[in-house]
Amino acid sequence: MARLLVSQSGVVRRVATVAVAEHDGSISLTLVRNGENAGGWTWASGDEQAQTVAFSSPLPKSKEFTIHTSGRVNFKGGVNPGTIFIPCLLDLKLPVPVLSYIVPSVAALDVFGGNAAGSDNTVVNLHESVVGRVAFEFYAIPSTAESLSGEVWRFIVEGCYGLACSLVQADGFQMLEGAPTEAFTVVRPVSALPSQAVSEPEAYLRFQQLMHANQVRKALVASPIPTSEHEQVLAAVVSQGRGIQGPSTKGVWEIVCNVPMRDRPRLVVRFAEPHYQAEAIEYKSIDLRLQCVRVRFHVRDFRSGSLVKQPVEILDAFLDSEL
Repeated sequence: MARLLVSQSGVVRRVATVAVAEHDGSISLTLVRNGENAGGWTWASGDEQAQTVAFSSPLPKSKEFTIHTSGRVNFKGGVNPGTIFIPCLLDLKLPVPVLSYIVPSVAALDVFGGNAAGSDNTVVNLHESVVGRVAFEFYAIPSTAESLSGEVWRFIVEGCYGLACSLVQADGFQMLEGAPTEAFTVVRPVSALPSQAVSEPEAYLRFQQLMHANQVRKALVASPIPTSEHEQVLAAVVSQGRGIQGPSTKGVWEIVCNVPMRDRPRLVVRFAEPHYQAEAIEYKSIDLRLQCVRVRFHVRDFRSGSLVKQPVEILDAFLDSEL
């Protein structure tokens, strides 16, 4: 997990944390604050007064957002949850605004109590002249994007896309009547697209292919294969798919389809040890959208009934389904 921190007058404060979903490269952004709120305020462009929102029970002051590889951006919880759509992160050509986080002052941010020198932390040193309301503006960016105006941090995924943050003075941002001037504010931009750019299965497969290509590139650099042949080898290997991956520390194996199937594929695996058998893992509701592009399974020793979590020899495996 990466952290964005700021330091002013020797005090390090928390702004945000970022994490990446390993399976599809979606980005989770959390604006970090201690404590809870009993309510808040909301308004839309053109409103003259803020609307007060009372929560049925207190909610964390931290705000969570997911920037999906598919281009779906979810604003979770808080006073105004919702969704906007931006281009698929794998197809970004230019920076696209995701949100602005406006704080009443740097000193209003919570103090960071951990080791700021950690390798996953980015500490932005601010001059004492930075006072008053400031805005952290987050953008989804292609990795090739030039530095943004006021950029203080960027986070890149698999060398392809990521998030960037610019820090600007926001004294010109006016709180509407009914909202206190000391409030922390999240500004949600207008959706860049009318609907989701690509489906979750397509985004998942494309991200898997990106990871596979990066793994092959790394292996080629360390190989005796001439550099002039790398691209040809890369294309050939990636076209064959990733094959069987695993096992994880929990003994989970995974097969990723090259293209989406019409129905959930049926798994057939043959092991060198005849007393092993593959058991497909049932999908949770949140995973159902990926059931036609990947299959996960455990290996069970039917003599003892126990799961086998260490590597085993697989003679062959295939998925039986329809395109």
